Amino acid sequence: MTISGIISFLFVIGTAILIHELGHFIVAGKFGIMRHEFSIGMGPAIWKKQKGETTYSIRAIPLGGYVAMAGEDVEKEIVKVDQLVGIKLDNQGLVERIYLNPESNPDLKVGTIKEVDLYRDLTLTLQYENQEMMTYQVKENARYEDLKTKATQQIAPYHRCMESKSKFARISTLVAGALMNFILAFIILFIVGLRGEPILTNQIGAISQGMPADLAGLEAGDTIVEVNGSLVTNREEIVTAIRSSTVEESEIIFIRNGETHRTMITPEITEIDGEAIPLIGVEGFITEYEFSFSYAIRAAVAQFGAFFSMMFLTIQMLANGQAGISDLAGPIGIAGLATQVAAQGLFPILMLASLININLGVLNLLPLPALDGGRLFFIGIEAIMGRPVNRKFEGYVHAAGMLMFLVLTIFIAYHDVFRIIH
Repeated sequence: MTISGIISFLFVIGTAILIHELGHFIVAGKFGIMRHEFSIGMGPAIWKKQKGETTYSIRAIPLGGYVAMAGEDVEKEIVKVDQLVGIKLDNQGLVERIYLNPESNPDLKVGTIKEVDLYRDLTLTLQYENQEMMTYQVKENARYEDLKTKATQQIAPYHRCMESKSKFARISTLVAGALMNFILAFIILFIVGLRGEPILTNQIGAISQGMPADLAGLEAGDTIVEVNGSLVTNREEIVTAIRSSTVEESEIIFIRNGETHRTMITPEITEIDGEAIPLIGVEGFITEYEFSFSYAIRAAVAQFGAFFSMMFLTIQMLANGQAGISDLAGPIGIAGLATQVAAQGLFPILMLASLININLGVLNLLPLPALDGGRLFFIGIEAIMGRPVNRKFEGYVHAAGMLMFLVLTIFIAYHDVFRIIH
């Protein structure tokens, strides 16, 4: 893979992941949901920075990302009954720090937990070496601190957890990721459209060797101005003039280096979809672009719709057996495609980035376990039943889904490599 291919792949994948997770992050914050971590990439962290209640991280494997939100999964107390902890009190006697591994710091107020509720009541009862029992009120922004690893995390009271929020808040938070992907995809397509409306000129871009145009002496860069006595200014007029000709040979007048030339061409008749089409072997004409703000909007809407339809057509083909899982492209396949596209210039890369954003958005909204759509599905069941689905059961379903996607990713990666090798 070339350097430009690597950069293109990271841009295409990175922007899609970043904007998706940023959508979740922003909307969760608006509804007061605690965000433990904002991560780009998966696997071991190569960079971390704590800011406020959130840890921002970049991880080693650039194939995903996540926003760890309180209550998205079943909250588990980091500390448990009979665990030895150290605490630090503020001036009002409230617990503001809970230290794990306190044996490494003998200066702390250390005791064994006998009762703990850091979810609703925010209380902590410790028993000290002299058997004295003390119950403390815990501040809602108190933090856990691991004295060995130096890791720190804020506790997650119930009112800061996703499960405490309204259905509207939860749905908005889950949908925000895909919505941001769709918005970015449209913006990218609009930027591509600002290049202008493409107009195929009458200047030849490339000639097929051994075809009639080549044999008649035409070359790339020549400008065709007349066909069989008809003036032509663009590709469509040239094609129409040649195909509507009633004579076997077509007279072509063209300009090369400012000089006018004349040649005769006998088109080669080729059958296409049962129709005899006269071809002269001009592979392409030079494209010029005419700026139009309205065209940029229209083109963005049309291309967005085309990409959206393409994604659903793929899903339909998978459902009815016209395509298989082995036909899909994973990160390795996308990397290979990005390398090919990088050689074609900036605009093809932007088009690929838009397509990936739309695919990621649609994929995440599918009602499958571990995806945003799967979590939305459970909210829908909650709305029908009038009560939440058992949190542990939902957690097991999403865990199974995550395992399924891991296996699927490995399977697709195998076929990506197989296609590259062969």
